[in-house]
Amino acid sequence: MKIFIDFDDVIFYTKKFKNDLISIFLKNGVTRQEFENSYYTFQKKAQARGEYYDPKKQIQVLKKRNQIDQRKLSRDIDKFLKSLEKYVFPDVLNFLSHFPKKDLYLITYGHEIFQMKKIKGAGIKKHFKRIIVSKNNKLAIILETAQKDKFSPGEKMILIDDRPEQLERVEQRKKSVITFHMCRPQGRYSDLICADKDYEVKNLKEILSIINREIL
Repeated sequence: MKIFIDFDDVIFYTKKFKNDLISIFLKNGVTRQEFENSYYTFQKKAQARGEYYDPKKQIQVLKKRNQIDQRKLSRDIDKFLKSLEKYVFPDVLNFLSHFPKKDLYLITYGHEIFQMKKIKGAGIKKHFKRIIVSKNNKLAIILETAQKDKFSPGEKMILIDDRPEQLERVEQRKKSVITFHMCRPQGRYSDLICADKDYEVKNLKEILSIINREIL
């Protein structure tokens, strides 16, 4: 059995992380309005280029608008990103400990460099056979990985994600992937309805129980 787990809002308390990241900008003389304006300016340009959010590139947008100490802000962000263990949900390490590293894959969207810094800072990289940061559809990634790593014929595959559109795409195209819709109370998208999923859960403890009871 292979398990593919999303990072943000499944393993990582992204909402709290984002609020604390914003606080670093504010402590460096950036107003909340300036942060929001530069964030959306960057996001608009980034999306047009098919890119994802990166705070270092937001700094470049801010640099053009006000007198900030760019180097200090950049250093403060780097320091912040080095130790992010406190944003890992408390049920994560116990869940991961129940499975061999060779069966665990972290699959996530986002700016590759920024996302990898978050994952490294969270201290969980060592638990996974592979970290996959991609813009591609997650089902396509899973099937590509199955072929690349030569999964056994009929190998059970699990996808744990908080975004309904990811799980629905899986269900529409291939039923061999078992899907868990993660609805943590702390999640940014926990109120979204997922019409097509195999299970809806609020934490990884529930998933572990279902796997042991119904899947293994």
